[in-house]
Formats: sequence, structure tokens, C-alpha cells
Amino acid sequence: MLDFYGALLGVQEQAYEEARSARPRSGELVAYVAEMVVPAVVNVSIAAGPQQLRAAVAGQIETMDARDLVDAWVKSEEQPAVDRYLARASAGPVLEALGPEAAASCVGPRDQRHCESCGGSPQLSYFALAGEDLAAGGRFLLCGRCHASWGYARMTCPGCGEDSSSRLPIFSEEGTASGERGSVVRGLLGKLGDDRIAEHMPVFGHIRIEACDTCHQYLLNVDLAADPAAVPVVDELAALPLDLYARERGYSKITPNLMGF
Repeated sequence: MLDFYGALLGVQEQAYEEARSARPRSGELVAYVAEMVVPAVVNVSIAAGPQQLRAAVAGQIETMDARDLVDAWVKSEEQPAVDRYLARASAGPVLEALGPEAAASCVGPRDQRHCESCGGSPQLSYFALAGEDLAAGGRFLLCGRCHASWGYARMTCPGCGEDSSSRLPIFSEEGTASGERGSVVRGLLGKLGDDRIAEHMPVFGHIRIEACDTCHQYLLNVDLAADPAAVPVVDELAALPLDLYARERGYSKITPNLMGF
């Protein structure tokens, strides 16, 4: 999966640079993405994607209207999984390149639990590196649609706004901090198919599950202070065993990542 994501990332990086150069107006966003990015995402998905994704994308080629699927994504409409993937993978780098002006054309609520730029829902949470005058870095949410970040309270659910610590369990290989409720995650090496016996060796020591017992949703949180070299979007994708751990306990992700987890 990470090999495919690397191939897709190359397409997205090119789309980002080309959009920064072309600067399509917000009214041209859908047409630009459909014409300039969707075909490349389709090609890399068929060439390098997992078998199920390859088959799904190949099955869409004959009947797919690229403008319609991008337009539906921008308008936050319900879409089949493969349409949502193609639109998200194609529009994301363009929205990121063009910034708030283009993101403003997207439909969605603008409130503390949604992206102030495009109205999208958060895909992940992360702790920023601390500044010189701070004991700890602030918490930020990363938008699953335009990749913008915004500040958010640490002990508050991004899904429903619950702020009672007794309703917000934390699951981490490193355990919980003072005042937090949760449990230690064990045995992730087994989920990865690792045949080492080091059951207590942390695999994702800088990533934790932040769940909510009110709305039964969760996000993964990446701690950049614990690993300054971490790339939140990439590390969140690699942490599939943590997603499986959360699912096994009845939680659903607020916004699945691009690969659907």
C-alpha cells in the first residue's frame, strides 16, 4: 500500500506544482481538476494500485464523467467509494496549491470542528512542535479535503465536541498522560505480521488513537514533538494496525484516509 501511495504522491506533487503555476480561478476549479489531474490519478491507480482499487477504477472508465465526480466532491455530496477516491486524490493537491480562495468554493460547514477554508472534516490530529515559550505544542486538525490545518483543543472530540475526559479514551503503545483515560496498546507487531517476539516494542510510539465514547468516532494523532521527522499524512497511513485496533473496539474514523482506512 505504501508503495502505491508513493506512486500516487508523485502524481499529486506534480498536480500541486502545475496548479500553483496555472492558478485556475475558483470558477474553473472543477473543470481544471477533471481535465488536468483526474486522468493521471486514474492511470497511476490502474498501474500501481491494489487489485481491488485497480478493478474498481477500470470499471469506471467507460461511464465516468470526471467533472461530475469532482463537482460532487466539492459540494460534499454522497458518492460511491471509487468516485470519492478519484475526486479526493485529484482535487486535494489543487485545493492545497491554490489556498483559501479556491477552498472557499467548496460546500461544508465552517465551524471549529470543520475546516475554516473548505468546510471539510478532519482526517487526523497532530501535536505541533513546541515553541521556545511553550511546554508543549498545540493540537491541530488536518482537513481531509484541502489539507489545511487549524487549531483545536486537546481534550475535545473533533467529531461531536465532547470535552469530558471520562468520555475520551486514549489508546497508545506509550500509555496515557496524567489526567487522560485509556489503555496501553499491545501486540501491534503481530498485526503487522512481524515474527519478532518483542511484544512490548512500540511500533508507532508517536501515534495514538483519540476516541470518543459519546459519538463512537476517533482520529489518529501524530505527535511531532515525539518524532520531529514524522510526516502526519504518511505516518497516519502507515499506522493501519491502530485503525484496526480502533475498529475492533467499535469506533469509526471521522474521515477515513485516502486509502479508505
